[in-house]
Order: sequence, then C-alpha cells, then structure tokens
Amino acid sequence: MKKVLLFVLMAFCFVIPLTVYAEEVNTDLSGTLEVWSSGEELGRFVEAFNKQYPNIKVNITVVPNADFVAKITPTLASGQGAPDIFTGESDYVKYLVNIGYWDDLRADPYNCEKYTDDVWDYVKSVGTDSTGAIRALSWQAAPGSIIYRRDMAKDVLGTDDPVELAKLLNSNEAMLDVAAKFKEKGIKMFASWKDIMNMQFSNRAQPWVVDGKLVIDDSMLSFMDMAKTIVENGYDLNVDPWAPEWTAAVESDDTFCYVLPTWGYQFVVKPAAKKTLGKWGLTEGPVPYVKGGTWLGIYKGSQKKDLAWAFLKFVTLDSEAQQNYAKQYGEYVSLKSADMALAEGPGEEVLAGQNLFAFYNEEMKKIPNDLMTPYDGQINNAFLSNTQAYATGALDKDAAIKQFKEDVATAYPDLIVE
Repeated sequence: MKKVLLFVLMAFCFVIPLTVYAEEVNTDLSGTLEVWSSGEELGRFVEAFNKQYPNIKVNITVVPNADFVAKITPTLASGQGAPDIFTGESDYVKYLVNIGYWDDLRADPYNCEKYTDDVWDYVKSVGTDSTGAIRALSWQAAPGSIIYRRDMAKDVLGTDDPVELAKLLNSNEAMLDVAAKFKEKGIKMFASWKDIMNMQFSNRAQPWVVDGKLVIDDSMLSFMDMAKTIVENGYDLNVDPWAPEWTAAVESDDTFCYVLPTWGYQFVVKPAAKKTLGKWGLTEGPVPYVKGGTWLGIYKGSQKKDLAWAFLKFVTLDSEAQQNYAKQYGEYVSLKSADMALAEGPGEEVLAGQNLFAFYNEEMKKIPNDLMTPYDGQINNAFLSNTQAYATGALDKDAAIKQFKEDVATAYPDLIVE
C-alpha cells in the first residue's frame, strides 16, 4: 500500500492531513465475498473496488431494513450461510455492535487504528462497543441542518443568508416564532413536525436507557409540546415523512424547510428540485445534530477475512474512494480528509452555489456525544406514535407518556420502566 500524504489548508485556520490510500491493482486476493446490506448504496462501491481487486467478486444481498435484524441474528447464531460482511443501520447498529458477531477491527489482521484518526469521532464511536472494541465503520456521516427555501426566507424574513437565518432559528421558541410569520404569508414552516425529532434526539442529556432503566429526557418532553404547537397552529403539512405530499414539498410554493440530515438533501431535495433549482440553502437549527448512517463489520466466523478487510477498508478508510463516491452521488462521507478536500471544490447548483461539505464539516465539529442504545429503533417509533397522539388531541400529555412507557415495557420486558 502506498500512503500519500497531502496537506490541505482549511479556511477555518488549521491544517489536517489529507490521506489517500491509493492501492495498486492487487491480483493476489481472489474469491467471492458475501455481503448482506439493508440498502442499495453499498453496491455503488463495487465497480471502483474491482478496479483495484479484479479477482474478488462481491455479492451483495439486500435485505429490507425492517426485516434485517430478524433475518441476520439467527443466521449469525447458526453460522449457516452467514455473510462475510453485514451492515447495521443507525436504529439498531448498537445492538449488532454489542452482540459479538462482528470482529474487533483493532486486532490482527485488520489493525484499523492505523487509519481511524481520519474517521469522524462520532462515526467511530457508534461502531465501538462497551469494551472499546471497534466492531464497525461507515462510509457515511449524517450531520443535520435545516434545508430551507432561500426565496421564501428573503420574502418573509428579509434575508436568505445562512448565517443570518441561524440567528433567527437559534431555539425551539425562535423556530415557532418564525413559523408564525410564515403562516401569515400562507406558508408552512415545516414539511413534517416528525422530522424535528432528528434534531432533538441528538441533544438529550441522557440516552433512552441507562443501567437497564428507561429514561425520558426533559428535552423529549419539551419536544412533545413543540409538536403539539406545530400541529394545532398548522405550521406543517400534517403528513408523515416520505408521504407523497412530504416529498412533493420540494417543488411547492407553500413549504419553507425540511429539518433533515445530509441524506435529506441527497435523497429528497436534490433529485426533485427542478423549478426550485438554486432556491435552496443549508443553515443551522437551534442545536447541532446527527441522524442516520450505515455501518459495516466483518463476521467473526468468516473464512474470507482478507477479502472482507480489503472491501471494508476500501469503502470506509480510503479517502480517494470516498471522494470519488461523494462527487458522483453527493453524499457526505465519514473521512475528514475526504470531506475537507471536497469542501475546496465547487458548490451545489441546487443550493445556489453553497458547498455542502464546507457547511457540514463545521457541523461535525459540534456534534454531541453518541447516545445510541440497542433499544433505539422501537423506542423511537413508540415515542413518535404517542407524541402524535398528544399533538393531535387523541391523548393528553400524561396519558401519552403513560402509553409510551407501556409500549416500551411490552417491547422490552427486560427493561425497568417506572
């Protein structure tokens, strides 16, 4: 392996090495690598990987995210037909990190710590288990933003500048004040109030579970009240994320913003912005946040760990590979050096020339500590469901909290729920 060190002087006045792991064509490794993934995106790396490793065939089996844990867990336990690499989404990755089926990437033959200084700390933290073993890494990072309409901002608020808008949106109360101003103009502030939970989730004082006990952070209780205010005042479209109306809001004349991580721009706004091309921008909300991502690790029982490591390293630790991927697909990636190099490039036409990498690099430096637990997926869904019941008036707040606790106790009888 040739390790080439380049140095990029960043505008925010510090220097970080841009490390590109440029592999020559390797014909020594050969065989078929079996990978299970919950999405199609990982397959985007295969063509470039095969230019360096032409004798490794990568078979990717896509298992729907909703079914992934139920299908992978018994397969790993039996060892029959288990993949060499399997992925984990943010809602359940901590469960996979801690059940012991992924190898420790710090150990031989991987020795990943030679490379992981270049990985954003949050990404590395999520893939690290309670003993400090690094079980999984990702090619993605998913910091958040408010993705907003510049034309509407200028008309209603007098500015479309991201820095100035951030000052107007620096608290939940401020966001609601702005929402009232948009309502006066017949514009919905948010596509969906449910998106805002992405932001609240990262900024709790405590995770959902501490020492085997359910914890409801005060910030989540405040979020319930914010959701009710939004619903009662008609500040959003009153639809769920991914509903047709939610997606269509990209091209609408009556919706100001999405509160979403990087993938919200990549998968929602950018592909749909035709008549709104150049009318979008990224700004900060009240707090920095992160939500989403796919991690991958190597099955401890794999007989092809050399092939698995070659692929995992290419996807998660090769700066050049990530830069090429990000340029093609517009996705924010997990290596600091790749994101910082991309921040020096051209901006996005959809965003009126704003460089999303430059924006999100600053956000990644502010991301709170990882608060993920193995229970997050079902607890998040239960909380959203009961918050909706409160926001729409089906339950009062005490009843909604009581029902939430009952739902958690049913889903996880091993937890203490008081």
